[in-house]
Parts: sequence; structure tokens; C-alpha cells
Amino acid sequence: MSDSNLELAYPIEIGDTVQVKQCLDESLIATLCDTHSCSTKLDSFKVTLMLLACFFALIAQFTPEPFPESRLTLGVCVSLYFICSGLLQFVTTFIEKDIVFMEYHGDFEVRTDLKRFESDYLFKVVVKGKVVFEEKWCIGNFFTEEGYFWNEGFEAKVRDVVSKALKKTKKE
Repeated sequence: MSDSNLELAYPIEIGDTVQVKQCLDESLIATLCDTHSCSTKLDSFKVTLMLLACFFALIAQFTPEPFPESRLTLGVCVSLYFICSGLLQFVTTFIEKDIVFMEYHGDFEVRTDLKRFESDYLFKVVVKGKVVFEEKWCIGNFFTEEGYFWNEGFEAKVRDVVSKALKKTKKE
């Protein structure tokens, strides 16, 4: 993905932390995917769970038996749908947490956080479960007052920080 693909043609509302975090995270993923192989194992697992849940919902919806006779089928399908949805929620909440980028071989991952009503974007590089770099970046460094995103500056900062963090861990 080229640098210009993520430049915003229109400003975003910088008071909307969800929109700001989404913009920063998408730029981070595009930047790191240019230089590192991205792991999609967790995403594939989540999509599989979603498809399985949809499959059970379709069976429950379009079962050919009339209602009183289809109670067992409906009960099983609803239960399996609930289990798939619960597993998906568990994976998202407790396993994925705040991971934005995971390297394919599992060498490192990048985690981010932007709390509601705050202007500090927390950036962490985690290598083998250990935080090797953690820093807060003010979103004002990457957005103008009108809400335009400075993609080149953000990408340069991400590349610099990740390469330094990985070099630091190789020395240890």
C-alpha cells in the first residue's frame, strides 16, 4: 500500500477518539505490512467463528419442520450460535485485547490504545510477551486542528520506533 492511500481527502472529527484511533491504526497496519509479514491467524479464526455462528442461525431460521416439531433443532442451533458468539467475544476481549499488528512468525506485535476523551495514543512494541517499547504520542502531532492526518510523519515515526525496538531486542 502506498503512502498516499491513507491520506484523508476530508478532515475527521478529532474529538471522536474512535475515528482517530481507527485512522492511526489503519496507517500503522499499512506501514508495518510494507516491511513485515502480517499474521492473519487470529483474524481467520474469528471469521471462522462468525461464519459458523451464521451457519447455525441459517439452519434455525430455515429449518423445514413446523415450530412445535422443530424445538430440538432450534434449541441446538441457538445454543451453538450462543457458544460461537461467546467464543468470539472471549477471543476479542481476552486474547486479542489491544493488538493491532502481529508479525507472521510471532516475533513481535504492536499494541495501541487511545482512551476516550484523551489525546495520548499509547504505542507498545511487544516481543515474545515482553514490552520492549512503550510511549505515548499526542495525536496533535499527526492531525491538524482541522482534522487532516499527516500520514508521512506518522509512518516515519512508526518505522523508526519499531526498527529501534527490534534492534534493541536482538542485542539482548
